[in-house]
Amino acid sequence: MNILIKIRELTNLTNSEKELANYILANPKKTLQFKPKELATAAFVSAATIYRLINKLGLNGIGELKIEIASSLRETSEEKDLNYDYPILESDTPYQIMTNLHQIYKGTIDETLNNADPEELVKIGEKLIQAKTIDVYAASANLFFAQNFKFQMQEIGVLVNVPEEDYIQSLSAANSDENHIAIVVSYGGRSRTLQRVVKILSENNVDIILITSMQDNPLVEFATHKIYMASAENHYNKVSSFSTRQSLLSIFDTLYSIYFNQNYEKNIQYKTTNYQKMNTELE
Repeated sequence: MNILIKIRELTNLTNSEKELANYILANPKKTLQFKPKELATAAFVSAATIYRLINKLGLNGIGELKIEIASSLRETSEEKDLNYDYPILESDTPYQIMTNLHQIYKGTIDETLNNADPEELVKIGEKLIQAKTIDVYAASANLFFAQNFKFQMQEIGVLVNVPEEDYIQSLSAANSDENHIAIVVSYGGRSRTLQRVVKILSENNVDIILITSMQDNPLVEFATHKIYMASAENHYNKVSSFSTRQSLLSIFDTLYSIYFNQNYEKNIQYKTTNYQKMNTELE
């Protein structure tokens, strides 16, 4: 997981540890140049605070922290070398267009993977298995990816609810209880319907898996678990949502695969048996 994301996600920090975390997030390049005492002075904290934060990150010393920060900065720099908003030019040949999109897709998958928290994925898998009902809330084109996830899950006998209309989304949220788990797709939290839905879900004590971007999102405070999409695209000024779509598809495929893997042999048998029932000429 990207160390800068991990720092941002830390909880149960003391006030001085929060000050240090905020300084590192705001000044990652400067942090690389500092010795421990210099970092402590710049962040107005003690040297002991630095080592407490390092321990909470599961790292061994200031050197390892710098390596992780440098790695995160390098990945971010590589992503910016690609123009995610305008990956094609008017002068591009069809093959150049395909090559450019391949670069975007590869960078997107790498960023999505880098944003992932392994422990969070384990917890999400457990919650999905335990839930009696899985609901997915999305808007606009993201509904197509939610429907594809619903189709994947139905192939292994798991019914997923994907309400589409605004009223039905609110009604579904109001009908939910702690036996439900909700997957909410929201890049930046702009949808008023999803804002209302998330508040209702929270009031009903429903666990929320929020699939979001690295940008500020007001829905984050309601989320039980978070999965971050690749976030290099501009929300409006772009040719198309090439990167966002690829990132969301990979996340839904991951959620399906995690669920599938919990009962691997059973799910393979289930799919095979049903496929044979639907295609009797193969028997």
